[in-house]
Amino acid sequence: MKQLNSAFLTRLNRHVTLDSAERDAMHRLEGTAEPRSKRDPVFAADRPDDRIAILRSGWAASRVRSAGDQTTITQIYMAGDLIGLSDLGFRLPQHETTMQTDGTVNLLSRAELCDLGQSHPRLFAMLLSQSSLDATAMNDRLHAITRFSAEDRLMHFLLSIKSKTEQTTEQTSDRFPLPFSQKEIGDALGLTDIYVNRLLRGLQKAGQLVLSRPYIRITDRAAWEERLNFKDRYACLDVNWAC
Repeated sequence: MKQLNSAFLTRLNRHVTLDSAERDAMHRLEGTAEPRSKRDPVFAADRPDDRIAILRSGWAASRVRSAGDQTTITQIYMAGDLIGLSDLGFRLPQHETTMQTDGTVNLLSRAELCDLGQSHPRLFAMLLSQSSLDATAMNDRLHAITRFSAEDRLMHFLLSIKSKTEQTTEQTSDRFPLPFSQKEIGDALGLTDIYVNRLLRGLQKAGQLVLSRPYIRITDRAAWEERLNFKDRYACLDVNWAC
C-alpha cells in the first residue's frame, strides 16, 4: 500500500515546528496503516480494547444507541484525529466508533502512548491538546443544540465541519466534503431527516449554500460566523505550553 502523508503532522505543523526526532517518533507511532471500509468498526462498545487509533485517512463517527433504534452521533473524526483518548479511564470503549467512509487507521496500545509521554513529552502534550479540541467543539455543538434555532444549529454544524477540514489539508478551497446523510446530520443535531432536508433546501434557495454531494459550499461564511458569534476552535490551538 502506498504510504500516506500524515494528516496529524499536517495539522500540527500549522501550529508548531517539530524537530526531526519528534517527526521520526510520530512516523514510528503511526506505523503501518490498516485499511477499513465504510461501516467497519474502529472500536466496538461491547468489546474490550486497550488501544487508541490515529485516523490516517477517511472519516469516522462515534454513536450512542438507545431504545427504539434512536441514534446520536457524538463525535465526528477526520484524518489526523485520535480516537479513544477519552476512554483511557475505562476498560471498555464507551461508545461505538465506526468508519463513515473508506479509510485507514493506525492502532497503538496504551503502553505505546505512555512510552511516548516519557520519551517525547512535548509531542505527547501536543497529542493531548489536539484531542481536546474535539471535546471543546462538542461542547459548542451541545450549546447550539440546546439554545439555537434549528437553522442556526445546522449553520453552526456546517461551519464547524468546514473549519475542521481546513486543518487536515494543505490545499485551500471554499468547498468541503460532508459524507453524512440527512438522517445522520439530524442524528448529530437532534433533528429529523425531514427537517434537515427542509433546512438545507431553504438555505440553498436563499443562496446561502451550494450543495453538490458530497460537497457543500457556504457562500458567505463571514456572515454566518457573525450571526452565530462562531468560534473557530481548530484555528486557535495553543501548544506553546508544551515543553
